[in-house]
Amino acid sequence: MDKAAEIFEEWFKLQKEFMENWTKVQREFMENWTDSTRKLQESFLNLSTAQGDGGPGKEMLKLYSTWFNTMADSSKIFTNEAVKIQDTWKASVEKQMEMSKEMFKNFPEFFKQGAGK
Repeated sequence: MDKAAEIFEEWFKLQKEFMENWTKVQREFMENWTDSTRKLQESFLNLSTAQGDGGPGKEMLKLYSTWFNTMADSSKIFTNEAVKIQDTWKASVEKQMEMSKEMFKNFPEFFKQGAGK
């Protein structure tokens, strides 16, 4: 029974590490994607404004910039909320694993009580 408990404990440890790494990687990916997209947009706007002022192109770029900033900010808010959901899910799974571990530890006692009746 002790060997089974060790296997169970190791499995829980691996599951917890996986969930922590998974949420960390997703969070970093979304943050890096948003930052790199924003830098690309800034480079694009800087390049176009360096070519000259005025004209319909400048107005279009202002509208594009406003639209893009709104989209980037919305993406960041969405990412933050998705991370919160993942963290909640991760905590729920960890709690469930802890409860399962306690149940597993108590199995011998349950069997003894059942055999005694």
